[in-house]
Amino acid sequence: MKRRFAPLTSVRAWAAPAALLAVVSVFSYTPATAAPSPETRQTAQAQQAQPLKSKYRADAGLGDCLRTFGGDDTVRVGACTPAAGEYTSMRQWEAVDQGNGYVLVRNKYRTDAALAECLRTFSGNDTVQVGACTPAAGEYTSMRLWKAVDQGNGYVLLRNKYRTDAALADCLRTFSGNDTVQVGACTPAAGEYTSMRLWNAAAFSTGWPARPVTGQKRALVMATHWDDAVPVDPGPVEQATLGTGTPSLRTYLQEVSGGALDLTGDMLTGVDLGARPTGCESAAILSAARAAARARGVEPDSYDYLFVDISRHSACPWEGLAAMPGTWVLSNGVGHKTWMWTHEFGHSLGFQHSDTLKACPVAGAVTTVNGACTVSGGDDPTDTMGGGGMHLYPVDYRQFAGWVPDSQVPRVTAAGSYQLGVLGESGTQEFRIGRPDGSVLSLEYRRATPPYDDYLATDPLVNGVIVRVVTAGGTVKNRLVDATPATSTTDDAPLAVGRTLVDEVADAAVTVCSVGTQGADLRIAVGGTTPPAC
Repeated sequence: MKRRFAPLTSVRAWAAPAALLAVVSVFSYTPATAAPSPETRQTAQAQQAQPLKSKYRADAGLGDCLRTFGGDDTVRVGACTPAAGEYTSMRQWEAVDQGNGYVLVRNKYRTDAALAECLRTFSGNDTVQVGACTPAAGEYTSMRLWKAVDQGNGYVLLRNKYRTDAALADCLRTFSGNDTVQVGACTPAAGEYTSMRLWNAAAFSTGWPARPVTGQKRALVMATHWDDAVPVDPGPVEQATLGTGTPSLRTYLQEVSGGALDLTGDMLTGVDLGARPTGCESAAILSAARAAARARGVEPDSYDYLFVDISRHSACPWEGLAAMPGTWVLSNGVGHKTWMWTHEFGHSLGFQHSDTLKACPVAGAVTTVNGACTVSGGDDPTDTMGGGGMHLYPVDYRQFAGWVPDSQVPRVTAAGSYQLGVLGESGTQEFRIGRPDGSVLSLEYRRATPPYDDYLATDPLVNGVIVRVVTAGGTVKNRLVDATPATSTTDDAPLAVGRTLVDEVADAAVTVCSVGTQGADLRIAVGGTTPPAC
């Protein structure tokens, strides 16, 4: 339900801000971030306690479980089965997601005994012990933060944030001749094994990063103008945001979320913000808008979002502006354009501007992703965050926003045949292949779903598999892979039937065998670059 309030004649509130939020504009392709408010900050989640096993030790038939002891803070690798008088929980660990791409690694025995329980590093040496999860004076939280970097083979590198930030050897590792565990170089030296740095991935399956935004949310939409400008017709602004017909941000979100998110709200019209400013300070505009709403007896802070359309102002070098993630959007006189709202609301949800990997090497029917590719911005025709107009958000955005469960975006860890479903329908929505840098190779297949994904049946965008490199933590960023780099356009970017894409970073490859109304038939190689035959 939405309602419209009577016009206000003049408001001249330009309070100076105490702090300026970081913002992202439509035409500025340098992402910026603002801390989410407490009520939207990702909740830390703990994986069920289980063993943390060294691949090298297991391969060598040695005790391979990371373990603690009863009397001190030492950690070593040892037998996974407890000896007499010991506890299984000494070998069990919980990965506690911190919502920023890192986890605390917490020992169950120590937790149960109310002892310092977090795996930690130190500043002056390579020692690893268990210690307090909260840093003491002069210490860093990052000494307790670890990133599980998927190697695509069931194992991860476990990298310490403090050591990474300090450009020190940062991988948790074992040795051949003793039970010691330390941090060391992630790349093995001569005579060493990569497996000395590999740990079972299942211990870190806390789920993909996410910042869920679901249920019914309310927005206050304000059609404003300066003293020297004619008030905008509020009808098109209202339709573009809260309208129940298409196109509108509300119907777009209903479609792309599968009904998981419904945006309703109210509208203020004819709001005079006073004299046109010489500059374009977003905090001042927002302050004036909030003051104007309160002068009408409307409390803007009672809404989940504040959308403000201002008179076109040449001092503002953007079409739209939003915090990322955040709860407000500014429109520079283009509030009638639904695509602007879908783009800027994407920033509010935590979506960065997307870019494209182009000019990758091609040999016959094989495109190879490697260091020879180049990066450009604003040319992903399927992503509203990077030049895709009002086209529906890709699947990784939907998962990040809590609209698609992790079960529908599985990780591929073995070679074989895979059936990829249609975006927005039943079945697998995306396959993800881990890359050593922490990103994933994302595979998505979509069909025409008007009015937003209004593709023709012959369009290459719905006749191949869309490939992206996705990086996610507190926000998410897409990089489209142009799998048809010989042409000058990205309108044919998907991996077409009969073609193969090799990702040298992931040490993986994908062949599209066929596509149809039910999905795409794929062959995927992991730990190699030759997929099974179609």
